[in-house]
Order: sequence, then C-alpha cells, then structure tokens
Amino acid sequence: MQLNRHQLGQLVGANKREHFYELHYATGEIAHLYILADGIFRYFLDPNNNFDEAHTDLVQLENFDNSYFEKSRPRATSDSLIIQTGDYQLIFQQKPATMTIFDNHLHRSRMSQLSPLEIAPTQTCEILQQNKNEFYFGGGLQNGSFSHKGKQIEIKHDQITGAGGVISQVPFFWSNAGFAEFRNTTANGSYDFGSINPQASKIAHNDGIFDNFYLLGDSPSQLLAKYYLLTGQPLMPPKYSLGLGYLGNFVSTMWQPSEAKQRNANLFEDGGYYVRTQDETAASGKASLNGEEEYQFSARAMIDRFHKRDFPLAWFVPNYQVPVEAATFATFSEYAKTQGVESGLWTNSSPAFAKGFSFLATNDSSSETLKRSSNVLKELLDHKRQFILTNNGIAGSQKSAALFFGDNGGNWENIGTQVAGFIGAGLSGEPLVGSSVDGTLGGGNAQIAIRDFEWKALTPLLFSIDDQGNYSKHPFAYNHKMTQINRSYLALRKHLTPYLYTLLYQAQLGNPIVRALFLEFPHEQINYTSQVKHEFMLGSNLLVAPITNGREDGAGNSRKDNLYLPSHRMMWIDLFTGEKYMGGRVYNQLSYPTWHLPIFVKGGAIFDLGDRNFVFYPHGQSEITFYDDNGNIDYLHHHTETKVSSTLEGSQLTIVIEPTKGDFTGMTTEKATNLVILCDEYPDGISLKINDQPVKMQEYGTVDTFAHAREGFFYNTNYNLLPEFAQYQPKGQTALQIKLAPREITDSKIELTIRNFNYGAQTLVHSITDSLLRSPKQPSVDQDQITAHSLTITWPKVTDQVQVEINGILYDGISGDSYTFHELTPNTRYLMRLRNVSGNKASEWSEPFGAITKRAARDYAIHGVKVKSNYEANPEHPLAYLTDLKSASEWQTKDKFDETNPLTLTFTFDKLEKLSRMTFVPHNIDHQNDPTEVSVELSLDGQNFEPYGNHYAWKADSKNKVIGLRDVQARAVRLTIHQSSGPLVAGKEVVFYRDKSYFDKTE
Repeated sequence: MQLNRHQLGQLVGANKREHFYELHYATGEIAHLYILADGIFRYFLDPNNNFDEAHTDLVQLENFDNSYFEKSRPRATSDSLIIQTGDYQLIFQQKPATMTIFDNHLHRSRMSQLSPLEIAPTQTCEILQQNKNEFYFGGGLQNGSFSHKGKQIEIKHDQITGAGGVISQVPFFWSNAGFAEFRNTTANGSYDFGSINPQASKIAHNDGIFDNFYLLGDSPSQLLAKYYLLTGQPLMPPKYSLGLGYLGNFVSTMWQPSEAKQRNANLFEDGGYYVRTQDETAASGKASLNGEEEYQFSARAMIDRFHKRDFPLAWFVPNYQVPVEAATFATFSEYAKTQGVESGLWTNSSPAFAKGFSFLATNDSSSETLKRSSNVLKELLDHKRQFILTNNGIAGSQKSAALFFGDNGGNWENIGTQVAGFIGAGLSGEPLVGSSVDGTLGGGNAQIAIRDFEWKALTPLLFSIDDQGNYSKHPFAYNHKMTQINRSYLALRKHLTPYLYTLLYQAQLGNPIVRALFLEFPHEQINYTSQVKHEFMLGSNLLVAPITNGREDGAGNSRKDNLYLPSHRMMWIDLFTGEKYMGGRVYNQLSYPTWHLPIFVKGGAIFDLGDRNFVFYPHGQSEITFYDDNGNIDYLHHHTETKVSSTLEGSQLTIVIEPTKGDFTGMTTEKATNLVILCDEYPDGISLKINDQPVKMQEYGTVDTFAHAREGFFYNTNYNLLPEFAQYQPKGQTALQIKLAPREITDSKIELTIRNFNYGAQTLVHSITDSLLRSPKQPSVDQDQITAHSLTITWPKVTDQVQVEINGILYDGISGDSYTFHELTPNTRYLMRLRNVSGNKASEWSEPFGAITKRAARDYAIHGVKVKSNYEANPEHPLAYLTDLKSASEWQTKDKFDETNPLTLTFTFDKLEKLSRMTFVPHNIDHQNDPTEVSVELSLDGQNFEPYGNHYAWKADSKNKVIGLRDVQARAVRLTIHQSSGPLVAGKEVVFYRDKSYFDKTE
C-alpha cells in the first residue's frame, strides 16, 4: 500500500486561459489542458502547481502554436464539461472525474477513462476502459513481444537483451481503437493491458506529475507521425549505414596459439590458429588499430580480411566498449577511408576528440548526450548527414540515433525473440533497429549463426559485434559452404538497398521498416496477435518468416510450421523458387535447406534493384514511389521521387513509370530503363508509349542477342532474378524482359501495355467442395498428448492431404493420419474442423471437435519472490534478476566465491505457500560459475529454518536443476551453495512452483 494515494476528486470548475483550459478538482488539484493540434491534446496535472511546461526535454513544443486552442469551443452540461475541437469532443465528467474522447465523425469514443486518476507523491496512474477487440502496441523494444493485450510491460531500460528484456524506455503506447498516449516523463513505468482485469488497462509511472499527451489518428502511421511531431522524426541516416557493419575491440583483445580442432579457433594469415584470451602470460599477440603490435591482429587487417573474402564493409567501429587514443584512431580512419569504409568511434558520453570519425556509437541515449554528439558530428561532417548508434533508447532518441544491441549467440530462442522485438520497436516509433549477428557472447553453432545472418540481411542494420566472447562473429567464421551462403545474402541485401532506402524515407511519415502484418492487412485479427510474432513485412512488398528453431525433416532441411500468409485474396511468391501460394491460411510441413530463408513477395510488388532496374510481380493494382539522393546531403530538399504503378485487369497488364521529380548533387538524368515482369506464359500484344508517343519494340530470341540490344524485349523461360543463388536453385523463373534506351528520366513518362498476360491465375483458384470426396469421420484430439503449447489430432486417412480449421484460421500442408500443432497458447480452447483435400477439391468439413491446452508451467510459478544473499552482486547482474522470472536475465556475484564462506540465498514469499518444486536455471554462455554442491532449508515463518534432505550434487551444464518439494509448505526457502565450478557464482533464475491444486482453489 502506498501512503497518501487518492483518486482525483470531483471536477468543480474550469476556466479558459490564454493558451490552456484550467480544470479544478475537489481534492485540490489543478490541471491544464492544451489543444496543440488536430488530434493532439496535453493534459498536465502537477500536484505542486508549478506547471513547468518544459520540465523534460522529450517534447518539441516549438512545433505547435495556439491556433487550435483558440478555435476550440467549451460548453457545460449538468454533469460534464465538453470541449469541442475539430471532429473531437473532450468530455470531462464531473463525478467521477473521468475523461472521454469522442469522435463525431466515427460516432464512437476513441478512449475512455474507467475511473479517476490515482495520485500519490511518487506515482500517478490512469485506468482506461479496454474493449474486447482492442489491441495495444508500443512501450519501446520489448524483446519477445510486440502485441501487449493481456500482458503487463515495463517502461524502463533493464539491460536485459534476451526474452522479456526492455532495450529502450519509451513511455508511448497506442491502441487500434485509434488513440495513443505519450507520457512526458523519464521515470519508470508499468503498463498493464488486461493481465488482471481484461476490461481495464492500467498505465502507471513513478512520477507524481501526470503530464500526458493524447494522440488521435485513423491509422497506425498517423499516430506514429503525430508522435514524431512531438518527439522528432526518425533519423535519416547516410546511405552507407545500410551496408555491412562491424564492431570490435582492437585496443585490448589478446590472442594465444591454439589448434584447428578447438571449436573457437581462428585461422590467421600466418597459417596459425589462435583463440582470444584474457591471460597476458598466455598471449602471443595483441590487437591494435593499425598493426602497431602485429598486423594480422589489427583492425586494418580485419578490413582487408573482409574485402579479401568478398564481404565489403561499409562501416567499422574498432574500439567497441573501450577508449582509444586520438592519433591512433585518426590514422586508422584514414586507412579505412581508402578502402571505402566509414569509421565510427565508440564513446560512453560525447566524443573526447573531434576528428577521424564519421559516426558515433554509444551506450548513453540521454537527450543531452545525443544532442552534444549531434553537434560534434554537425561541425565535423560539415552538415553532411549524421549517424549515431545507441544500445538503449528513450523517447525522442529516434531523431538522433539508431538502436542497436547484442545478445547471447548460439540460441534459437533469440531469433524469434528479436523478430518480435524489432516489430515492437517499429510500432514504438523506433524504425531504425538492429541486433548483432549471432549475438556478442556465446555462439559456436553454425546453423544458428547462418539463419541469424539470413533474416538480419533484411532488416535496417546488418552488423557483427566481435571480441566480446570466445567465438568470432564475422560472416566467414565457419566453413566455405556457410561463408558462401552469407555472401549470397549480402548480395541480396545490395540488390534490395534501393528498396530499403525507400523504406527509410517512408519511415519519416510514420511507416515502420520492419512491419507487423496488420499494418498491411488490418482487417485480419490474427495479425494483431502474438500468433504471428515470428514473421514480419519488410515494407509493403516482402514477408519474411525467419527459421526460429532447430527442427529438421528427414533430409536435414529446416522444418517450418505455422507460417501464416495473409489475405485469401492475395498471392504470395517464394522469392527464390517462384512457387506461388494462396494467402489467408497457415502453412505447415514446409522444408527449407540451409541456403533458403522463407521470403515471400506480395502479389503486385514492384522493386527497383538499382539504377532503374525494375522488377514486377503483377497482381491487381499496386504502386510505389522510389526515393533516392546522394546518400549524404540534406535529403528533405535534395532528393528524387519516381512513381511506378502496375495494374492487372483480367488479362491486360498496364505499367506506368512517371517522370522522376526532384534532383540532388551528382544526379545522372539520362538513364536506360530495364523491366523484368514475372509471368507464367508468353504474352503478346506488347505496346509502349513514351510521353504518349508509340515506340516500336523489337523482340529478341536469345539471351545473347538481347544482352547486346539497345532496346527491345525478350521472353526468358529461365530467368534468374538473383544470380548469386543460382548455384542453389539452378532452375529459373519465367519472365518478360524489356530494355529501354537511355532517356531523360525527368521528362519521360513510360506506359507499357501487355495483352493476354497471365501470372498466378491458377494459384488464386479457391478449393471446390466435392460431394464425392468423403468427409472425415471422427477426427479427434489425443488427450494423452495435450501440453501447454501443443495438441495432437488424429483422423482416418482418406486422402494424402487434409486441411484443418482452428478457431477460424485455415491450416494447410498437413499429411498423414495425425499431426501435432506446436506454438499454441497455454490454457486456451481450440475449436477445430477437418476436411479431406485432393488437388483443388475438398470434402465437407467434419463435425467440430477440440480441446483446451494445459496451463504453462510458469502459471504455477510464484511471483514477487524476495531474495537476499550474503554475497554482493555484480551491479550489472543484480540479485533481483534471480527471481524476476525472465530467463534472459542473469545474476552473478561481484566477489570471488570462497568455499569456507558458503553463499546463502534466502527466498521469501508473501505468504505461506504449498510448493511442488524449485528449479535453478544455470547461465548458458559457459559452465563456469555454476553451483555444483548445494543444500536446502525450509521455514514456515521466515525466521526459523530446518534442513530439507541432504546435500545435492549438480553438474556444471546447461540442464535445469530441479529439487522436488511436493506437499511442502514454506514461507521462505534458503539455498546454500557450498561449491562452484568457477571463481564466482552465477545463475539465470530460481523458480518456485506452487502445487497444481492452486488453481483448483482460486478458480
């Protein structure tokens, strides 16, 4: 209980002042209401009545004037104050003192407070009404989550980079009901979106001032654009930021000789194998920037190594996490420049010297530091575009910096965790985000490393962070096969760079780069849920579904289930094979060899692969505007826009390329234009107009003759869109290729019409119900195989394929007579129907059947366990992490462990608990510092302890250590560690589970 906590009293008066409304409450509080713009309102309640409008530097108040406030019209009724502004009514109820925002145009409320504000000296809390189909997003990069309905999230930076960690502290959230809130505070907060009461959202911050901005918009992009109006548009980085990056420590890293058989050994140019070491007596080589120690261990040598292996670097930070001398760095920077590499300086605050670097990397995202760093870059770069990397974010940091971080490598879970986190970052106003390939610590699993590189090649930033752990993280760390695959994906990224650059421009307008599926397909509820948290749209044209686990088929290929392709009216095309899929269903039992990342092109997509090489996947109507500039200058006033559209009506395809608008320094205005149009068969009736004048097109019959042609077309039955992948997928696709001679692009409108055109017509044929195909009899759920996350169904086999409908979603690609559905939600009812399928024919549906998944084990975990220890904890790995129920956090002692002074951990519960077991989760980077001998004591009162069992011997490995406590009652448990496998003691989590009868009593 918090003292002096009370609800806001009755509204007793209101006045219209010079630029705000003044609201008076019976409990003595005064609030100021500002109407800043159309759909942007500020409610400011300061219990101390200081009303410092600029009490934080998070908001750009200079962007607003008084005009919308002056046009607002207040009126009073018998029970409320109503302020009309534009299409909105701000309704302030007198008693209870709640606020509702009503949209006159939509004839519904956008948001409503469920009860008056709760106010305390160090915390304020708002409780909102939550509707059944209302979903919530935002809160910064919440690793592992992008959709927060039914969950509680923390608004803080907790330095945890794995699942459940909060990378950026952004007090901003929004709802698909069309409103957003931005709390103008730097204090920590907690947002509960219905985990306790599904009809209420509780928004609390540890700040006695309630300074809240309400934003209204008809789309997510409108809400994000208004958030940017408050806090600043996202950074538009220089073009080189999209290239391959690398961060390493070439100041203090040491190397010692090793053997090839050691898994983390690196082969160097002298023919020897070396591993990193922290033992100066064992080291035979030391890193340096320019080869001052030994060239092969230098940052210069690493640049040469990347280029020699055909991985051209774009940017490089040689002093990651360590200080460096100015003169040494300047010398390195000069060399890097000659190799086409921009050098960045790692700094913990603002740069100590202002020369030699092109960009900055930092762990300080405070407004003050970012502003100082920005000013340094502004002076150093002579007003060229800036680039700052920060490994934690706050509201507004998006205008100065991109968000980057590293995680623990060699872990399948982290891929899915980061996919959801990236999506959530974009929905929180942080579109520029990246995570190091294969993490920083850990690693050593080639399959995970390569799958990580593949999907991150399709994110805003692609980079490695090296020298932090035992394993190298560069893209050629493994064998030739793996290196070649990485090289191919880097080439794919280069092909897509014009598309990525266009997405950077779109981000300025509130469109994330890594997008949740609902941004492109807003009418499907599944897209708002965590069911699709492991896939994303890259812009509007590519769907990426990373491989997130190590499951394999019989051929050793990655097994992919639960892949959802949206919209039953949409055709999706595998980027590499050209295979077409119908949308609106979940695909299962798909197989992908190591080289093949599941990437799907949306029907209608248009790409520019660079220099006006356009690629079309015709379907319906689509258009895109491609942006370009010289990569460094002021993009706002010096860029070009080229609008391209495609319309397929029946069998007639029309393509229009508008004249390019705008200009920039170094622009070439006379260019050739190439078009690749994917198709299924030979089209005829090709007609071309340029500026409304017909142009005759000559057809060429071979690849060679077309290659030498200046203008004309060629029907290619073996076209390879991505030559770098030809070695894996030798069979090409069918495409119409068109060449247009160089013309003035700013003054040329190109119109292309093709008759008898066909692409994907057969794919979009829906299943036909065939009465001759027998309906399945008695499909059922195997009751013995129900878990929290899976259900197994069985059915009498009639056809090779069946389809299953689960809670209204169609699941395809299911064969045999039984199937296990994975990745389900615990304690959830799943209603199913099944039908037999043969080709495009389907039987009638079976009778409905289903089951409820079991509760997750974590449902029985005791929350809020307090822990004390006789050993001080490492400040970066505090003791509280041991009971926070986040598997990504880790506790570690500060002082060395002494067996003569056993370490005690005393865990206390809020009340007497009936237990079932205790689980110790060891850290997973290495197996040093694991407890190897422990004992347990129990207490009924939290004061007096009795031994439980004998000493337990634990192996130093990655397996969870479980101590059975069935039918044990305790108020506290003491775990004593007598021996450790290393000089310290560490662990990820200690979890206490209640007896399973707990829910029988509470429900």
